[in-house]
Amino acid sequence: MNNEGRRLEIDIPTLIAISILAWVLTNMLHEIVGHAGSAALLGIPVRAVSTTTVYLEWDQVPSVGAYRIFHAAGTIVNLITGAIALLVLRMRSLKNSAPRYFLWLFATMSFTIAALNLVSAPLLGGGDWIEVTRGFEPAGLWIAIIVGLGVIVTVAGYALPLRLWMPDLRGNRRAQLKVTVIPVITLIVVQSLSIIGSPFASLPPASNHLLGSIFAYFHFILWAILVNVLPVPRSRNAVESIRLPRSNVSLAFGLVAALFFIFVLGPGLGPLEEDPRLG
Repeated sequence: MNNEGRRLEIDIPTLIAISILAWVLTNMLHEIVGHAGSAALLGIPVRAVSTTTVYLEWDQVPSVGAYRIFHAAGTIVNLITGAIALLVLRMRSLKNSAPRYFLWLFATMSFTIAALNLVSAPLLGGGDWIEVTRGFEPAGLWIAIIVGLGVIVTVAGYALPLRLWMPDLRGNRRAQLKVTVIPVITLIVVQSLSIIGSPFASLPPASNHLLGSIFAYFHFILWAILVNVLPVPRSRNAVESIRLPRSNVSLAFGLVAALFFIFVLGPGLGPLEEDPRLG
């Protein structure tokens, strides 16, 4: 057992770089492609985007339908791209471990964000899907439908990536901790650093995006706990299938993604300083 653990190479810098890439893409697909992209297609002027929000010209939203589409689009994009990642992960011809790590983490992060938006946020009376269903009656029934669908997404989004990628690592607990805990820590650090450099970090506690991100962090921490506590589901692949040697390509892309995410997208693309809500 100990010999097996020593043979299983997992390069930590490469794992961190892949984790950065997976989170940056998940976040950008939600905020930029989903929310900002849908707004642009609907003819709604987008004032600014960051790693936590999108600012629109709200008085130019053409209809209630457009308002609903804008709020739904982020989650829908995460669901679609997460499902595509799982389909690619199933391909037997994909042997390189770094892309497989990326696809697994990207799908997991995408479905976790979807679960947050479809289950946790509506149950607490907030989030995008409360806005999607605003005005629908009976309100309680619509929230129950959204949460019910979200529970299905949550279970599938937890189980399928594990079933397709992670082998049974009960004989190698150290490796299991590495591939589950390190990505979550990386996500929290990178996301927090991106907010610290933005105007949203200085808002009052009720509107502070850094404090609000703790709500999202909780979901990823819970995921890491569950994966390490529950032995199922797991792939039938050999333990060696998750061997991760040093990848200089992954390191380079991870560094570029981190710099862009923290220092460019984090402070915001657009005239955020002119928004009265940040005054």
